[in-house]
Amino acid sequence: MAEMMKLQRGDAVPHIRVTTVSGELFSYATVWQRRNVLLAVLGTSPADDKYATALSAGASEFGNVDTECVVTRNDVPGLTAPGVLIADKWGEIVCVVEASDSADLPGVEDLLEWAEYVRRRCPECEGEVY
Repeated sequence: MAEMMKLQRGDAVPHIRVTTVSGELFSYATVWQRRNVLLAVLGTSPADDKYATALSAGASEFGNVDTECVVTRNDVPGLTAPGVLIADKWGEIVCVVEASDSADLPGVEDLLEWAEYVRRRCPECEGEVY
């Protein structure tokens, strides 16, 4: 059996369908090419619950920077729980972090900074030499 490849910076977000921690069905196809995405995959520990609550409380702030905040306990190919990624609206992963404990994942403020960076960056301009 082949080992699953880990998602990393520059990879594309898999087109997933997951149930969020609030019980809603989320299909990545609904935001692809429309909004950036923050995807957090968590387990069921008390630390995971606390992290999920913090992210859910910041959902409107992520919306203000054109980023869909999705928190799930479902499996996502290539992302181990607890883990979080941020991708641009074309699905390119800009930041991905996995940890042994959700307390070691970036906090809401750090993730908001990443989301703001993704919102402002110009992929067409990256790599140009002046």
